[in-house]
Amino acid sequence: MKKLLLLIFLFFALSCSKDRSNSTIQELASIIAVDLPERLVYGQAYEFDVHFKKTTNCYYFSGFDVSKKNNKIVVGVVNSLNTNDNNCIATGYTPDTAKLNFVVEREDFYIFKFWQGRSSVGEDRFLTKEIRIVPPEN
Repeated sequence: MKKLLLLIFLFFALSCSKDRSNSTIQELASIIAVDLPERLVYGQAYEFDVHFKKTTNCYYFSGFDVSKKNNKIVVGVVNSLNTNDNNCIATGYTPDTAKLNFVVEREDFYIFKFWQGRSSVGEDRFLTKEIRIVPPEN
């Protein structure tokens, strides 16, 4: 009898845990604008405000997707969504802001490419900014 009760308990415990499992998806959010200075100082650290769009109130900022190659920096905002949250409200496009930390390691210039979404034909679109580097003042 005890074995039967134990089996029934385990069955319900396992079936309930499957229903409550959290499933999170991640996707890139469209970047609206970035607050960048006209020039950067070599060796300095900066914090840029990156403005992006969320489509529901359930999305939350989970980080940046950054790739560097020589002087080109490609940046995407990664949003996460808990798929088990049933209280999501479609907000259209709610703006949000995240801070991107950046240290200047080059002495010439950077080309920043911020992902803004895809065109109607599926091509990636970018907000592109070229920023020159100046030497530190003595």
